[in-house]
Amino acid sequence: MHSLRVMAAERDQPGADDPSGTGAPDEVRVSTKFLRAAQWAADRHAEHAVGLPGTPSVAQVLGLASLVLEDGGTEREAIAAMIVDALGDDVPVAELRDRFGKKVTALVEATHPDRGTIAPGRLPARADEWRARADAALDHAATEADPSALRIRAAGVLQEVRVLQRELRRNGTIVYVRSPAPPPELLDHVRAISATLARRRPRAATTAELRTTVTDVERLSEIETATIAWRVTHAGAA
Repeated sequence: MHSLRVMAAERDQPGADDPSGTGAPDEVRVSTKFLRAAQWAADRHAEHAVGLPGTPSVAQVLGLASLVLEDGGTEREAIAAMIVDALGDDVPVAELRDRFGKKVTALVEATHPDRGTIAPGRLPARADEWRARADAALDHAATEADPSALRIRAAGVLQEVRVLQRELRRNGTIVYVRSPAPPPELLDHVRAISATLARRRPRAATTAELRTTVTDVERLSEIETATIAWRVTHAGAA
């Protein structure tokens, strides 16, 4: 069997994970199942999912898998992360069970809802829809009991905050006009969900980077200027 060597913690045994994300990464071999999942996810993403600005489909799905593995995740978690990132609104449960098994599918079902609350290009068009999704995403971050699902959600949040950071560096605060809600509200959500994940996973590999990235987003966000531009663009919005 061909395999791809990836730095990650090899922790597929039941009970080996914990919500704090502890454990030093060791080397793990991912199987051809991972490679098949990467191909499926990249193809599916290109056809159906809403992408992140400036990120090709294959880079996006592999990027999320990389964050999960670097955080100490298992191959199963990385596969689920790629699939979640590739899907649009619907989860093809029967197909996923047939291709990737019940355990991967269960992780996908647990982590698929209420994504896309931070990165430009992924946000709902309406402010009320965004607020409902943002509240639900924050609730997931606060209450998710499965450490595998929480790891995948944390990786997704870091990926989205990275994109916001990159877009702010490239284009400045004009990026915020694409938000359905006023910039201070979006930034408050970024702070809240990042702080929640940091409290629940204080020693996780992604937590330190998430803190640093959020701090840089705050530094790059000229929030008064961004709010004026947003109000001009969204005249009459809530």
